[in-house]
Amino acid sequence: MLHNATFWRGYFQRMFKSHLERTLEALEHRLLPTFDGIEAEATALQEKTYNDMMSMPLDPDVVDESMLAEAAFEAGYKHYSGMESVRQALINSFAPILYHTWEQQLLAFHRKEVLHPNEERKNKFLRVEVLQTRLMDKGFDITQLSTWSTIDELRILANTVKHADGGAGDQLKARRPEFFEPHHAKAGIAAMPIRYTPSIYRPMSGEDLYLTMADLLAYGRATIDFWDEFADALESA
Repeated sequence: MLHNATFWRGYFQRMFKSHLERTLEALEHRLLPTFDGIEAEATALQEKTYNDMMSMPLDPDVVDESMLAEAAFEAGYKHYSGMESVRQALINSFAPILYHTWEQQLLAFHRKEVLHPNEERKNKFLRVEVLQTRLMDKGFDITQLSTWSTIDELRILANTVKHADGGAGDQLKARRPEFFEPHHAKAGIAAMPIRYTPSIYRPMSGEDLYLTMADLLAYGRATIDFWDEFADALESA
């Protein structure tokens, strides 16, 4: 048994797993439902805009009803598309939230249980790689846990969301090319007939990267299940 495994199992359950579960629940059941009415809002705005313009004195030689209808439609569409981008941005932003929450949890264990008290406040030791090395020295390869590869992909995804194009973005394009296709998150959009390498400019604005709640739940499940798997490994080591 390594590192007070019995104590930490309970702590992982009470503190780490429950927080990750609440984070996902808050997004799915509290935050995203606030966007359910954006289509109705857009329709209402379109109608109001049209009625407001129709109530104004207009020169029929310059403006006709079709022009007003087009302007009203554009106002409604801008509202809908803008709020849809915010919705997508919110989903995208939860990838780094999930990863860094899990990473901070792991490093909290590392600082309190693995590092010497003289080390836990020194930045050079506060890295996942240091924990991996310390555990490996005791015969435990944390990267062999079944959840590790999914969490590592979440790390790449989180860096892509934060930094757009770059090394992480290139890795993610190779691993999960579907994340960069709008139809992945929006069933009403047809897939591109020819696949191409996309550029990533503004994923934090809901553009260029199209995660779904199902994607986040899969990654979130890995971060949650990791703690049971990690506790099992500590107890059996």
